[in-house]
Amino acid sequence: MEPWHLVEPAPEPWHPPAGGRYGRLGIRRGNYVAVCAPNPEEAAAFAVRHMGFHLVHVDDDNRHYLAGHGLDPYSLVYTEGEGPVDHISYAVDDLGALAMAEATLTEADVEFERIDESPLWRHRPAVRFRAPTGATIELTPGVTVDIPMAELMPQPPTVPAPIAFDHAILRTTDIGAMIEWAPKVLGLRESGRIIAPDGIPILAFFRCETLFHCFGLARSEYDGMHHYEFTLKNDRALFAAFEILSADPEVEIVWAPVRHGCGQNIAFYFRDAVGNIVEFSAEEELILGEETYEVQHWSVMNGRSTDEWGSHPPEGMT
Repeated sequence: MEPWHLVEPAPEPWHPPAGGRYGRLGIRRGNYVAVCAPNPEEAAAFAVRHMGFHLVHVDDDNRHYLAGHGLDPYSLVYTEGEGPVDHISYAVDDLGALAMAEATLTEADVEFERIDESPLWRHRPAVRFRAPTGATIELTPGVTVDIPMAELMPQPPTVPAPIAFDHAILRTTDIGAMIEWAPKVLGLRESGRIIAPDGIPILAFFRCETLFHCFGLARSEYDGMHHYEFTLKNDRALFAAFEILSADPEVEIVWAPVRHGCGQNIAFYFRDAVGNIVEFSAEEELILGEETYEVQHWSVMNGRSTDEWGSHPPEGMT
């Protein structure tokens, strides 16, 4: 079944404005996340039944491709293997932008792999490299938009209805080093952090354009994935999805509903078929004034930092 909503990005040359509007690597937005699963078929079936995705393709390597309700050909891929995550993909404008990213990585002495013919379905050339946590980051030409995808799309007729992949949060044993790495290598701008009583951040959030975060870090005793997130249309779509999933005996709700002080988005968290934490979110803060914006610093002792409505994250979330 072909996704009806596939839109190819226009093949226009990319010229970074003075100061690098899109950062050192030209990252425009989250593209998709590829998650490892012992049984991709079962994981994909769960995502269709409970998470609101459409199965659009299965390739010869048993990768299952799932589309949301936005313009991306797919937002979630389950690939056979041990997890939790195979790679996190970010969209750049075109092949010119990809070449600029290669030059930047070379200059920064970051090892990377250029993939001219990707084995993934409907996939353009890509560059991949590893974060210090071990997570694989991918850059590839993808669908880029001038406003957030959720604002661009009409309200889907079904519930739940994820619009697009937004961000992934990585666990790290050295959050200080990773906070330096994200702007230095990825070229992302810090939006906010939540700080423990010892003065060390427990969470840090980074953006590529106007949305509060496309990438984040969680202080942890081990490296890995904390959670990955998909954007829903608005608050009404989110609460409708929460009502359905919280009444579903096959879905484990982890924490919900919340209004994050840091980022201002409303959200709820649940587990996918593999056990990974998934976030559905809406109303993420937009940062429109770069010159006047100040990075948010929240104390974890301030209960509003994680939920302005008064709940507290379960053990292991922070």
